[in-house]
Amino acid sequence: PINLDNMHWTSACIFMEEKKIQYYDSMGGSGMVKLKGLLQYLKDEWKAKKKGGELDVCEWELVACTRDTPQQLNGYDCGVFTCMFADFVTKDCEPVFQQQHITQCRQRIALSIMKNCAIE
Repeated sequence: PINLDNMHWTSACIFMEEKKIQYYDSMGGSGMVKLKGLLQYLKDEWKAKKKGGELDVCEWELVACTRDTPQQLNGYDCGVFTCMFADFVTKDCEPVFQQQHITQCRQRIALSIMKNCAIE
């Protein structure tokens, strides 16, 4: 999760094996600045952990928020969207929910918290 100016939550996921960093924003922001920051973080960690050498950033793909990313229709559901982006990505699924599903999404998140585990 990424917090923007204490006003909005977005998500990014680093896919190590695919060498891809993807940004998810329910308000449609591209997130390119955040993607570049995450790539720089990986580069710095690589250098620190590998005791030298450089991460070949040319091999990495930065994927800005896509047109088919689910979009919120209000100013307060970004946290739910962020949680659901993470839920779908960890199941290796494209996020296919919409604003009309947010009540069920909130219930899924609450159930997950109450059961202290992710819901399948």
